[in-house]
Amino acid sequence: MEPHINPIKKKRVLTKNVLLAKEMEYMLESEHYTEGMRLPSEREMASAFGVQRGTVRSALQILLDKGMILAKPRAGYFVAPRRVDFNLNAYDSRKSVIEQMGKTTYVKLLTFEKISVSEKMAEKTTLKEDSQVYRIMRLRFASGLPMALERTHIRCDLVPGLTEEDVHNKSIYAALRQKYKIHIARSEEKVTAVYANGLESELLNTTRFRPLMRYEGIVYDSEERLIEYFDDIILKEKVQFISDAVHGGGKTHMGR
Repeated sequence: MEPHINPIKKKRVLTKNVLLAKEMEYMLESEHYTEGMRLPSEREMASAFGVQRGTVRSALQILLDKGMILAKPRAGYFVAPRRVDFNLNAYDSRKSVIEQMGKTTYVKLLTFEKISVSEKMAEKTTLKEDSQVYRIMRLRFASGLPMALERTHIRCDLVPGLTEEDVHNKSIYAALRQKYKIHIARSEEKVTAVYANGLESELLNTTRFRPLMRYEGIVYDSEERLIEYFDDIILKEKVQFISDAVHGGGKTHMGR
């Protein structure tokens, strides 16, 4: 009988570009680089770290993908603006969170219409197919630049008479609270990676097929009624989601 031989487990090996990217991250933190500050040139970093320029370029691409730096044609690499922290466990409006960081924000209303619930939406929610929802699409800006394409669907039967004025550059949840006494209580949500399609790339001023974040979920009020289904597309270099607690029965939702 042949002896049993355990298969060799493949070890994760850190390549030079990954190690260099980690060194660069440490450099940005320890040497107090601030938003908008220019990084040394590829040639200077290759000399400083004792590697080839190709390795430097590959490491910089890792930092670009993480949203830590920006590349400007014929100008070099720069420290990216600090990303907005959206806490999944805290009910705060996006407007207030962004403004607390010293950034300005506003939303541009793109679509406001009544539509029937699709088969796909009915599968993701408890909404009945062909029931009516308000479909609201807004483009959110931070410091004058597009940050997120916000797409929300709110039940028409619970908010009769909702108007464009209620949601144009205003908090939707504030309108629901003030006009309909609807108090948002919790949500079920998820964040996934997607690639920009033609419309998304145009609205968010980015390239087609660029990696983005999809923030999707269902929102309930204090009476446990399903109020909203949302499906947002967000530039990953603008936002990072954090979570410091998990509550039974769902999490509180970042307000609109």
